[in-house]
Amino acid sequence: MNKIDFAVILLFYCVNKAHLQELENNHDWDVLIFTQQWPETVCKEWVHHNPSHTCKMPKKDDSWSIHGIWPTKLGTLGPSFCNRTWFFDPEEIRPIETDLINVWTNIEEGTEIYSFWAHEWTKHGTCAAVLEPLSSQFKYFSKGLNFFQQYDMSVVLAQAGIVPDNDKEYKLIDIYNAVKNKLKVNPSIQCRIEDGRTFLVEIRICFDKKLNLTSCDGIKHRKLNRQVPIITNCDSTSGILYPHNEKPPNKLYVELYKLVTWLQWFTL
Repeated sequence: MNKIDFAVILLFYCVNKAHLQELENNHDWDVLIFTQQWPETVCKEWVHHNPSHTCKMPKKDDSWSIHGIWPTKLGTLGPSFCNRTWFFDPEEIRPIETDLINVWTNIEEGTEIYSFWAHEWTKHGTCAAVLEPLSSQFKYFSKGLNFFQQYDMSVVLAQAGIVPDNDKEYKLIDIYNAVKNKLKVNPSIQCRIEDGRTFLVEIRICFDKKLNLTSCDGIKHRKLNRQVPIITNCDSTSGILYPHNEKPPNKLYVELYKLVTWLQWFTL
């Protein structure tokens, strides 16, 4: 390698490193996206990834759960991982741990108990912490619980007659109107395709830096459905399933059922 080639490579490395450093240090954001997820659809994805997987559902039947609070700059994704040295500490959230288990539920059973919350804090919470009401792990997760209590999508949808059903399909516009009419802001609605059918998976609502509800207009998402003026990746021409959040049967009941069945067979 001659001196010119080396100089070019060195220059490219320095420019690239400076660009990455600039991106890493740019932690500005415009809105908070509060995302609720539908556990039954999340479970379908988790099991589809590996049939041996099992799911942990929220304590309350047919309840949505919290995915996260995501600081977001309009037109892009992130920022994220704003302080890689500010590690998640379970002791910080100990007073609200039971509530988090119940509604900020780690659906992916079998993963490390704190892994979901640790990920959300490290990736998103460290960026949200510039706001005083979210400036600690306790405050960040408590605010999520507070948002959920105020804007529970189970309640919002049910008030519009949209309830979980394993067979009935809903229209995208009806789901959108249910949220829009209740909260007076534009939400983001996300779907997943499983076994050729469309399932509701997430509803996202946005807040400004004063923690006032605001429309999610301008946030970036995977696919813009240009057929309708809705922030979504759902196909407006397809029906959307909102299936029952079915908990796995109690293991004790399963064993008792097996015993009763065996006794019935043995006494024949």
